[in-house]
Amino acid sequence: MLFSTSEIDVLRLLRWCRYLPRKELLAVFPEESIRTLEFFRFISLYEKHDAYVLTNAGNRFLDQHIEEIPPFVRPAYREDDFIRRARASRFALTAYSAGITLFHTELTSLEQTASCYLTAQSRTRGSNPWGSTRIAALIRLADTVCGVYYVGPGIGKLSVADEMNAFMNHTGWLKGISRALIFSGESTESIYEGLGAVAQDPAAKLIPYGDAFHRLDLPIFLVPHDQVGALQLRIMTQANYRTRLAKAALSDYYKPPPSEHPEWDAMYGGTPLVMAADMDLKRLDAAAKSAAKEKSGPAVFVALKGQERVLSRRYKRRGLAKSINTFRTDQAKVASLLALPPRPERQFETAKGEVIHAPLNQRKRKTESQGV
Repeated sequence: MLFSTSEIDVLRLLRWCRYLPRKELLAVFPEESIRTLEFFRFISLYEKHDAYVLTNAGNRFLDQHIEEIPPFVRPAYREDDFIRRARASRFALTAYSAGITLFHTELTSLEQTASCYLTAQSRTRGSNPWGSTRIAALIRLADTVCGVYYVGPGIGKLSVADEMNAFMNHTGWLKGISRALIFSGESTESIYEGLGAVAQDPAAKLIPYGDAFHRLDLPIFLVPHDQVGALQLRIMTQANYRTRLAKAALSDYYKPPPSEHPEWDAMYGGTPLVMAADMDLKRLDAAAKSAAKEKSGPAVFVALKGQERVLSRRYKRRGLAKSINTFRTDQAKVASLLALPPRPERQFETAKGEVIHAPLNQRKRKTESQGV
């Protein structure tokens, strides 16, 4: 038999991430692909944490067939190591669902849009170029490169100076593009809850993420580890996505915002309209406050389904938004912008255009088990 793109991509994700939580993996890949890899004993379930890992056979198979690949490092199985890497792998699965390329071993991959570099692969025994920073990944979205963090209730603290030094040192070679941060997490609500803690000592070096959010000058996007997050990332890989979404949603009713309010995305019947799909809360804060001061009144927010609860808490309940609407996906123009990229199931081909066959002895065992 020949291996499919899904089967090889699962193996590659495991090589890059070391762990993949079973529930999240099955939400992205066909169950049949997982069962096939288990049959060939390329992956096994780490039952303590309900997550898959690569076996020795799986690692040997990848080394034999895939050229650009990070070196194999055996999982440590320590509790803190697993938790950190499982969080990063959930983001990796979200990015993969968005059509973002993750299988890079060099930072130079960030020259290309829709690419992601997972920092865990460079945190090997005896070498840690990221120091004690919490950056889980670097991701290139259109003309912006983002540092990715995991945020949720009780997440702890970080040093803003150390984080920004590491981020700039590792991305300074990228010229002519913007920089931002992504706060990722299990859901939009849990990320938002993680921003609620504040520092007891304003002069302390280590501060909660909520304080970091206010102190940092960079845009910060909230991206959950689910299909909403995947759709969010997909949208953000497209140039001028906010204007394009506004034009698609309003069609002939679209009017550009006044030049003095670039934080708005359109005017609709005299009311400021704000595209909130990227969950850039700092920009949304500025748009909401400036709109509320105008005679036109509070702005109308348009968001993805699943984001409206946080937006309602932050803006509508405080009188800073007239309404929180979600995109009507029955509109063809909007639907085309909001569609996740299709991943057709096909035979995997290497960089040299070769297909990958299953090991002969295992193929025979699989055929016999199926009664063929």
